[in-house]
This record gives sequence, structure tokens and C-alpha cells, in this order.
Amino acid sequence: MTKHLDQHFLTDKTVLQKIIAAADITPDDVILEIGAGTGVLTEALAHHAKKVITIEIDTNMRPYLEKLPSSVHVIYGNALTLIDTFSFTKIVSNIPYSITEPLFKKITHHSFARGVLLTGKQFYQLLSDTKSKWSTIGKLFFTVKKIADVSREAFTPKPRTDSVLFVLEKRTIFLSKDEELIKTFILQTDKKVKNALVSSLHKMYSLTQNQAKNAVDTFTLSPTLLEKSVDTLSNTQFYTIIQALHTFSEKR
Repeated sequence: MTKHLDQHFLTDKTVLQKIIAAADITPDDVILEIGAGTGVLTEALAHHAKKVITIEIDTNMRPYLEKLPSSVHVIYGNALTLIDTFSFTKIVSNIPYSITEPLFKKITHHSFARGVLLTGKQFYQLLSDTKSKWSTIGKLFFTVKKIADVSREAFTPKPRTDSVLFVLEKRTIFLSKDEELIKTFILQTDKKVKNALVSSLHKMYSLTQNQAKNAVDTFTLSPTLLEKSVDTLSNTQFYTIIQALHTFSEKR
């Protein structure tokens, strides 16, 4: 078997059963899986769901994936560029470590009932760390529930770190105006900070473009920070902007 990039294949059947149970799959579900590998999880999902869309970057896995049930739609390519082309009710994945953060950003833009993710423990710690921007992002979009710690021994080849299995559900609790403002800003990942702030204030408070620009000028953010992409903000930069939005919101 040729190992591609940072693929680590789940071989522990107990963990596999926990994933399926946590997904709570119905016969109407369309499941998205990122990283099919040898198709062990894919096949288990197919036994319960209406359809499984699985994205695999490594064409060396083709001999394994050709044997899957007809309800499985195998796509070969980069999940980060392909995910936006699919609609799905749930996402269930043993995610390659190298794409965990960018993939999480992607799924904040999607509507789905439940996500069951197996990721490196470092990323789950970021979701739990109040000093990490991922904690704020996670709580705005999802409720997060840990299912189990997963030892590196559950994979072949063994990764360098242990993993965590957790469930995501889209947040349904009413967001405050302040939270909606922050969420609107976060979703504009392709914009520079200044443009994203102006757009957010324009949308949330019905300000004209000039009024929004003038408001952003009062935030006293550095020109360098205003020119950064929303997608590349460090934790410190992220919370500097969030505090500015909090302050503006409190004055409205």
C-alpha cells in the first residue's frame, strides 16, 4: 500500500463503531466523507445512508474503492476545492491532519445536520482553548461534543499524535446582535480585514458604505492589520478585531 501525504488508515473496529453510532445515520442521509483511504469507514457508512460522497486525493486507493457499494460516489481530488460543489446532510470523516483547519473553515459555510470528525488532538484542543480563535469560531457556528479520545495505535501507519472523535451540530440557539456581527465578519474569509469590517457593519446595522468606512476608521486598528486577509489572522490579531466589534456593538 502506498501512503500518500499524511494519510493514516483507521483499523480499530471499536472506534469505527463509535463513529457510526455518533453519526446517527438515517436512510435519507447523504454523507460526505473526506479521505476515503481504503474505504473501511466508507463501506460502513454506505450500509446506513442513502448515499455517500467520498473525496480521496490518492488515486493509489482506487483498487480498494472500486469494490464499494453502488451508493458510494468516489471523487478523486482535493477536498478543499471540491467540497463546495456538493450538498450533504452530514459530514463524517477521519480527516487528514494537514487539512483540518482549512476544512473546518470551509464547513462553516455549509448547512448540514451533523458532523462527526476524527482529528488530531491538537485541533480539538484549539476548539476548547478560550485563547484560540478556533474556540470562538467553533462556538458561533456549532455545538461541539467530545465522543472519545483515540490512541495513535488505532491507525496504520501510526500518526505522531493521538486523536479525538467529536460531534458537531449547527448551532440553533439564538445569536445576539453582537454575535451575528462577529459571525458575519468571520464568514468573509476571502476579503481583507478592512473590507470585511465595512461589509459587516453595512449589513448588520444598515449603514451606508461611507458610514461603515467612517466607523471602521474609529476602530484604531493598524493599517497593516486592516490590509491582512481575514483568513490569515493570528489569535492576537483576531481578538483585537473582535474586541473592536464588541465595543462598536455596545455603543449601538
